[in-house]
Amino acid sequence: MHEQSLIRALLRQVEQIRIENGGLAVVDIQVEIGPLAGVEPLLLESAYKVVSPEFRMRETHLVVNEVPLTAECPACGTIAVEQTRIVCPQCGQTEVTITAGDEMRLVSVTLQTADERDRPA
Repeated sequence: MHEQSLIRALLRQVEQIRIENGGLAVVDIQVEIGPLAGVEPLLLESAYKVVSPEFRMRETHLVVNEVPLTAECPACGTIAVEQTRIVCPQCGQTEVTITAGDEMRLVSVTLQTADERDRPA
């Protein structure tokens, strides 16, 4: 399952962010996944449950947001969201440029800091 290797790479990146910013723990991680990213969101979440204890992030919440595929037509500039075929709905052009939906990207990381831990609840 390549989702486990993706999660390991993601958690290494998040751990580096935590260290660089002096965080005590990672509270949550937000990622975006597009339909052409080659990543199945449910499998990614399952892989996270298996791999997160290796990084001491068992309590960290993973938020996976699915983003739509969008494309821009170079002929007329229309930006479209189309799931079944990649064609400009305005002019019919087939040589469009994918602008979103073909990647998995780290959106944000929320860290617990020493100030938050010492603050009364």
